[in-house]
Amino acid sequence: MPRRLIVVALCAALSACVAQTNRPGTTETPVDDQSMSEPQQLGTVVTPSPPPQQAAIDPASLVGMTGERVTALFGTPVFVRRDPPGEFWRYRGQTCVLELFFYLQGGAQRVDHLETRNTGSKPEDRANCIAKLRKPPAEG
Repeated sequence: MPRRLIVVALCAALSACVAQTNRPGTTETPVDDQSMSEPQQLGTVVTPSPPPQQAAIDPASLVGMTGERVTALFGTPVFVRRDPPGEFWRYRGQTCVLELFFYLQGGAQRVDHLETRNTGSKPEDRANCIAKLRKPPAEG
């Protein structure tokens, strides 16, 4: 019995000296299982990295965007009203609403003005509202 205990302790000490390498985009977490009695049974669990964060949109950068670009960022609006020479688009989320006003500029309808307003009980600033309404990136 003492010989086996010495061998197990020696194996544990040697395995602690082995360098571990991480692959890009993964993290390794040692498996901790009290029921394992032999050091060679220890392994690692590989967990994928979280999806990349989308870059924040400065609300002022929406001014001048075409409807095609706005649709790429936010999807289809929940409401569109066309009152020539302008258009009005509305995007509604759980806590806020984004309203975009389009007018003809440079041969295309472009955002001329935008407004946000809160619909929830918590106040929401303009940038957070826009971030929450933005559609998730395409998987690929």
